Amino acid sequence: MVNKVLISAIIVLCVTDIFAQSSINNASYVGDTTCESCHTKQSETFSKNIHNKAYTVIKDTERFKKLKADGEEGRCLKCHVTGYGGNGGFIDEKTTPELAKVGCEGCHGPGSDHKAVNSDEIAEKKKTILRKPSCGTCHLIHSHEG
Repeated sequence: MVNKVLISAIIVLCVTDIFAQSSINNASYVGDTTCESCHTKQSETFSKNIHNKAYTVIKDTERFKKLKADGEEGRCLKCHVTGYGGNGGFIDEKTTPELAKVGCEGCHGPGSDHKAVNSDEIAEKKKTILRKPSCGTCHLIHSHEG
């Protein structure tokens, strides 16, 4: 009985995540300032978070400079900036400086669909953003060597 309940719960979570992800896949990145207007407390707390400096800590390192010179900076950028390679995501410091960190959307996915839903439609709004991010996408046990 417990196994059936556990399996059912896992299926529901997976299906829910698939539907949420399908909405998120078509969205574009809008930047943290868009999130701040409704999520002031979270934004204030996050401004002191290490993720806010994820790009700053790598941008002047010799390793990153070498990878950039070799055209391989994407290996770093996919985890150290917001939305690299995605619709409206980080391009470079000059073009998209507001995304040169792991901001809200770096973990919760692009926010254009979330922003577009009326704020009093809470259930619909929740469907448009990744509420429980997969930290393991970037936080893997690995080596930066090689």
